[in-house]
Amino acid sequence: MNNLDIGGDTLNDDWIREYETTDKMYHDFYKDNLYYINIHYVYINKNSEIDKINNESFIMSQPNCITREEILGILKKNAMNNIGTKQYSLLSILKYNIFLNEEEISSFLKCDSSYLDNYNEAFLTSIKNIDAIYFDKTIHMFHDLNDLFILFYEKKNEEKSSHNITKKIYLNHSHHRKTIRKQYKD
Repeated sequence: MNNLDIGGDTLNDDWIREYETTDKMYHDFYKDNLYYINIHYVYINKNSEIDKINNESFIMSQPNCITREEILGILKKNAMNNIGTKQYSLLSILKYNIFLNEEEISSFLKCDSSYLDNYNEAFLTSIKNIDAIYFDKTIHMFHDLNDLFILFYEKKNEEKSSHNITKKIYLNHSHHRKTIRKQYKD
């Protein structure tokens, strides 16, 4: 028991230590910034079958945000398969972000599957534009569950036909004309 003597009065500071000990136990239930997410790359072939899935952890340069430049770099880097023979185009980007509050954890864990489906629909959102992607702060123990799913679709090999050929136009620079500025009189 630590007592502090202040002007003849004794102050008991044990409750502060007790609070700090209790607070450490609940640290995993407080919302915190995200510094990394898991990215899943799903490659779909021409027959609409999943060719392969790659996963990586991505450390964000800003908390809770993947910048537009980072997204463009990720898409460019992963648009080809490892062998380099197939090219893929972007089909969709999906963000899975768990943004439960501390008081919702108990009911979330006890609820039935239909209730969970409603939560999952709220957590999974489709990204419509290639721009910065923001994540909400997440309870510390759920940080590993925040994901980004990038779906690629295999590009079709388009054969060249006669109507797809661009005609080259050559410019002849042998006749140079000077432009004469006309002066207008009032």
